[in-house]
Amino acid sequence: MLHFRILILLLFIFLTASCSDETKPISGYFTTLSYNVAGLPEGISSSHPALYTSLISPLLNEFDVVHVQEDFCYHDSLLLYNTHPYVTQPMPCVPNGDGLNTFSDFPIQNLIRQAWVDCFGPDCLTPKGFSYSQIEILNGAFIDFYNVHCDAGSTDEDFEARRSNIRQLCNYIQVHSQGQAVVVMGDFNSRYTREADTIRAFEALGFTDVWVQLVRNDSIPAYGESLKDCQPLESGYNCEGIDKIFYRSSSQIELLPVEFRRGDDNRFTLNGIDSLPLSDHLPLFCRFHFNIYNQ
Repeated sequence: MLHFRILILLLFIFLTASCSDETKPISGYFTTLSYNVAGLPEGISSSHPALYTSLISPLLNEFDVVHVQEDFCYHDSLLLYNTHPYVTQPMPCVPNGDGLNTFSDFPIQNLIRQAWVDCFGPDCLTPKGFSYSQIEILNGAFIDFYNVHCDAGSTDEDFEARRSNIRQLCNYIQVHSQGQAVVVMGDFNSRYTREADTIRAFEALGFTDVWVQLVRNDSIPAYGESLKDCQPLESGYNCEGIDKIFYRSSSQIELLPVEFRRGDDNRFTLNGIDSLPLSDHLPLFCRFHFNIYNQ
């Protein structure tokens, strides 16, 4: 009887330890960067991509996953000092490319590019849209990543096209990323403070805006709130930028943003001069902590 009790006790200890191991998550960090690199042809771009793109190239290497927008005509310069082992195959220069590319330290799979159904004015001169990919941050653990560039402008027609863009993207996410951990980054050309923009649609899909969470303590700006007083670029943290990072966890992968930066890294300027940024947009940085359960 004593041996039987000892056997039962050992079995209980083994099962308890096994259950404890099964519920303990695998944890880690990865970093992301979203950056509109203003890569329209020199003379059309509002920056100087012929000079600046090669200066941007080495700056991207310290980030695990990088989404770039307007990577139209100077992709070779952006690759010049690249050390990421995984880079999406670029489309041609304007007018045939979407300018969306991803640089990653993790494998990129199932890349799909989608052009917007609706556009207006100059935005129709190139097939702007979004890209979808699955990035394997750990063996067998995938996060759905979306790289986005919405229509620009502030006319009624621009707002109508951009609302269509957001609707198209949200519909795609609902179909293709159901139940998945997701990170959506890019140039949305949208503001919470403008009632004509529908950027709040992501909240309804369970997404959180990293800037809203970490800078504004989960307080979404009100319509009409004045958050555009940082010129020429929205460099202050209290200003609402049109570039955004959204995320959503899943039952398997929990994402927790722990650090957010925008416009406070003078390496993204020419010779460290704040008045000479390397693009007409500021880079957005986020460090994510992750927990992976039941892999």
